[in-house]
Amino acid sequence: MKYIIYFLVLLTIIFIVGCGSDIPTTISNETLKVNGLNATQSSIGIGETTTIEASVDYSGDTTVLMYTWTATGGKVVGNSNRVTYEAPNTPGTYSISVKVTDGAISSGDTIDIVVQQTNNPSIILDLNTHWPAENLKDKLAYDVNVTKVVSGKVLLHFEITQDNDNFDAFLSIQIDQQTVLPEMAIGNEQPSTGKVTTRDVDVSGAIKAPGRYVVALYMRPGNRVQNGWLLNEAKLTGVEGSSDPQQ
Repeated sequence: MKYIIYFLVLLTIIFIVGCGSDIPTTISNETLKVNGLNATQSSIGIGETTTIEASVDYSGDTTVLMYTWTATGGKVVGNSNRVTYEAPNTPGTYSISVKVTDGAISSGDTIDIVVQQTNNPSIILDLNTHWPAENLKDKLAYDVNVTKVVSGKVLLHFEITQDNDNFDAFLSIQIDQQTVLPEMAIGNEQPSTGKVTTRDVDVSGAIKAPGRYVVALYMRPGNRVQNGWLLNEAKLTGVEGSSDPQQ
């Protein structure tokens, strides 16, 4: 009887060891660590950009690494170890984080960027003016004299209220007949931007140097009702100069 028990115990051990040899194990021999994030500028103005680069130590083939960037505000452009961070239009301190992985192991880090309110020069195009509601495609146009381009990014800011018009319309903007804003549906219906539409359009490609420019804001259709659409404000930021309504 004693030998039978020994034999059964031996069979059990052999079975356990044999099954264990079939269990796959995955062990990564690589090492990965994000040693820090470096920004060309850690303090920028609203709407401005800075470059952020991740310093990574990896023992394997770096081409397999995948980068995931996130931000508590603003926008990250890119998906490699070097990206561009675009600040929002609200001052504050924002955290930009990265997670790096090769699919088996990962590492990450975070950097804070201070976004400050800047006294960016601007040219006021118009305030509290209705589209004339005389043509199917109404136009408000301005002769702008840019005497100085102060920053690398020139923005056209506008705020438009749907006043007495109960239907959505389409807004487009041109500078010297170059389209800087393709037609977009605005208004309080569908597709809707709400009763008040506010945007900042990057027009750096159209305004690159001092000179005279024609800025035109088109509303289509715009002849349904008088005082249908109100331009609360339109201005160019990042430039100095003057503007007059086109006669």
